[in-house]
This record gives sequence, C-alpha cells and structure tokens, in this order.
Amino acid sequence: MIREYEDADAEAAAALLADNSPWLWTAAGLRHRIAALPPRANRASWVAEDVGSVVGWAEAEFDWAAERDDIGTLYVLVSPRDRRRGIGAALFDLAVAHLERHSASELRSWSFPESDEFLERRGFTPTRRERLSAVDPRRVDTSALDELQDGLRIVPLGALEDRLAEVHDVYAEAAADMPADHRETKLPFDEWLAETVAEPDLSRDGSVVVLLDGRPAALSWLKVDRERGFAQQELTGTARAHRRRGLARLAKLAVLRWAANNAVGRVTTGNDAENTAMLALNDELGFRPFAVETEWVKPSP
Repeated sequence: MIREYEDADAEAAAALLADNSPWLWTAAGLRHRIAALPPRANRASWVAEDVGSVVGWAEAEFDWAAERDDIGTLYVLVSPRDRRRGIGAALFDLAVAHLERHSASELRSWSFPESDEFLERRGFTPTRRERLSAVDPRRVDTSALDELQDGLRIVPLGALEDRLAEVHDVYAEAAADMPADHRETKLPFDEWLAETVAEPDLSRDGSVVVLLDGRPAALSWLKVDRERGFAQQELTGTARAHRRRGLARLAKLAVLRWAANNAVGRVTTGNDAENTAMLALNDELGFRPFAVETEWVKPSP
C-alpha cells in the first residue's frame, strides 16, 4: 500500500533511509525537516507499506534556497528486498506528478550506480557528481589547533546564540558559492534559523565557528547520530574576504577533534566533483572516498 506520510511513520521511515543510504537520518531530524521548510518548498512525502512495515519512501519539494523558485527535487528509496515489484516506479510517479502540478520547470533527482538505469529510463540526464568520503576522526592529527595564530579563536556554535546574524552572513556566502547548477542565493535569516539552526541533529557543541579578530570568518557544522556513533559534516566554508588562509581547514579539524572526543567513530562528508579545493583538503585530513552520487535533471513539460 502506498499512502501519504504521517508523523507516526517517522521512526520507520528514518530507519529505512538510514539503513539503505549513506546519509544521516533520524526520526527527530525527519520530523523537523518536514515541519520547518518554508511554504514555497511545497513539500510532500509518501511511504510504501507492506504487512505493517515501511518498505519505500518518496519525497518531493522545491529547492527553496535556489536562485530560481521552479526547481523541483525528488528522491525515492525502496528496501533492497522489496525492489523490482513496481514500488519505486509508483512512488516516483507520485512525486513527479506533485512537482508538475506546482509548475516545476525542471526535475532533479539523485542516484548511486545501482539505480542510474531507473532514472535513465525516465528521460533524466546526469549533470553533476558528488564524492562521498569518510574518516575515523580518532586517527586525524589535530595538533594544528593547539597553536593558533594571534587573532584566531574557534568556538562552538552554541557559544554564539546571540550573534547568529553574523554567523548567517558567513553561512550564506559559503552556501551561495558552492558548485551547483542553481546557486543557493535565497537563504533569509529567519528561514535559516528555523530550518538549519534548529535542526535537532545539528550539534551545537560539535559545530564550530572560526573567529578572526572577534568576528565570524569560517565555519564547519556537524550533524550527529549518537545512537549509531556516526556523524555527517554539513557545510564547511569561509567568508569571501578571508579565503585562502587555511581557516576552513582549522574549522574541520576542530569538528573532527570534537567527534573523536565524543564517541563518534565515523564522520562522512560529500563534495561536488568540481570543488577541487575542498576535495584536496578532505584528502589531506584523511577522508577516503567510498561512493559517488550522481545528480540527474529532466525538463518538466
């Protein structure tokens, strides 16, 4: 049975996603994302149920932070043992129909190699690739943090609750400059607070901001699933005026040191294949690639 997602599905849906994808998913995080997206996202979600168990997931929404407001995104996942039964196709069709009803000009989705053919058959074309990498933070040399140059200080996000407008400036610049077909240039402060900062999986202690002469200059944020001992690095970036000074490296080192000291055995990150500077930095810190995710695009009729 395929039906619309209900709040009571959060635990089962998050478990399905966490067990069958490389990304960090928790029930609390899923509930938050659905509730916190701005109305222009036009979010919809569905589950496929078999004998009381959630075996499939689909989501559709508009890229609310993108420079254009007509970019529809969708993602479908089916439990490996329940594939090739038409469940994925039925879920995918629901997601596409939802986006087209809301006037999407193009559709975007993501896949790993085993599901590339699914999107190819539906007329999608590959456009970008993202490298997923992981590291055991306990094996990373973080000694560079012990001798910071004058004027530099690294503080946890939680220490800047009264200065989040300044942090937002850095975050928004970094997000807008990430390689993408549609740059993320619409990230108003109030929506950022609700959707990004209020994310329950975001660690206020493990996420850090680099202060240069007392002002936020770089950051690196971390989502944590303590039950699994797993963490996922979110955006790492530097304000435009302070780039090429090694500040992003210090931010990532601080995040990895915190993870190593807080029972996290694996930290993952994803980087666009064209982001050579961040890929090189991750390689230097010991991250090793384990998967490639492909982004696909199709014009909407």
